[in-house]
Amino acid sequence: MKAVCLILAYFLFLPFAHGQDSLQNTPLTLSAAFQLALNNSEQLRVGRTRTLLAKQQTEIEKLARLPNLSTGFDYGYLSNADVWKPDFSNHTKGGIPHPLTLLSVEASELVFKGNQVNNNIHKSTLEEQVAFLRVEKDDVDVKFLVAAGYLDIYRLLNQRNVYINNTRLARERLKNIQSLRRQGIVTQNDVLRTELIVSDYELTVRKIGNSVAQLNNQLNIILGLPDTSRLKPDTTLLRQAVPVRSLDAFLDEAYRENHELKISAKENEIAETNIKLLRGERMPAVALVAASNLQRPFLTSLPPTDVYYNIYRAGISIRYNLSSIYQSPRKIKAGTIGLDLSHQRDSLQRQVIEVGVRNAFIKYNESQDELQTYRSDLKSAEENYRNVEKRYFNQLALLTDLIDATNTKTEAEIRVTNAEINTIYTYYQLLKAIGSL
Repeated sequence: MKAVCLILAYFLFLPFAHGQDSLQNTPLTLSAAFQLALNNSEQLRVGRTRTLLAKQQTEIEKLARLPNLSTGFDYGYLSNADVWKPDFSNHTKGGIPHPLTLLSVEASELVFKGNQVNNNIHKSTLEEQVAFLRVEKDDVDVKFLVAAGYLDIYRLLNQRNVYINNTRLARERLKNIQSLRRQGIVTQNDVLRTELIVSDYELTVRKIGNSVAQLNNQLNIILGLPDTSRLKPDTTLLRQAVPVRSLDAFLDEAYRENHELKISAKENEIAETNIKLLRGERMPAVALVAASNLQRPFLTSLPPTDVYYNIYRAGISIRYNLSSIYQSPRKIKAGTIGLDLSHQRDSLQRQVIEVGVRNAFIKYNESQDELQTYRSDLKSAEENYRNVEKRYFNQLALLTDLIDATNTKTEAEIRVTNAEINTIYTYYQLLKAIGSL
């Protein structure tokens, strides 16, 4: 009966366990993580909505090329007219037909205003392009944020594997020491110290597991995954070939691809367009006008006549803002200062980008050097551990020597795993500084 219950319980629990495993251990490449973040990031949604708004603003500016149409309708009551002599000595009443009806239609089209319409459209188009560039820059920032979280989890999982392997070795060593203790070759102190080492390793494994869970929770928010999802990193990531290029090649790419520099260039164009708009204020506005007015009563006769009459007009309207004569020069000067400021910001941004790329390139090369050094150190630490372990079990070394050798090997393994991840991290840092991540 117990056997039957166990078999039923196994088959009932198996689908649930499989579902939990598939949920909590999601195999995910870094490129797939990037795509999830781009699809689900709230920050990017805001940026994309901003681009839609900028695009719609451009469409609004294009409407200025179309004629302006207006119409109006008034209906009401007109009172009689009060009439006085110039010295207000005599007051009389003038009869006016009381029903009022006024229907007006007017159309006008701007013909010339210093190319103001086209300049406004061009400025709005540039602002639209800036909005798109900012979204692309946000894409890079989000990708780097995902890469940092992804690699942090990968680093901790590798560290956890190191401690799990060392825990297994420590337990095997504990069995051997306990056997030697039963033979009276070593003291109980050696057993106790080895048990402490095993306990410390197990505690470290649990702590790393908690840290991985915390990082997973943060990454799940960015990727739009369930809270219980646990990342299973792509183990081939460390074996992927990284293109070897010179610093000059990276700098040339940064000058071409960096979104901050592209935004600065567009802002320079916007500042230049602003100056054109300010100069256009000094030009007259010329428009074609056509209008028709249907009115009742006819008020320009004495006495006023209760009839409908219609007047239409067509011609050219010229308007000139006289205050622009003394206002525009100051505005243009302010616009010129703004253009100079934009160029200065562009130069400063180029310096910042260049310094960032140079520093990221140095860190990347340094990470490569560290990895080679730590791998060499690990070989030495492993060889030292094997020698000390043999000597200890042959009663030629103390337990403290074995513990030191174990700690040295563990630290060397941790440094190698960290250095392997760091080479990928610094490479993505370099790509982010360039703007091509």
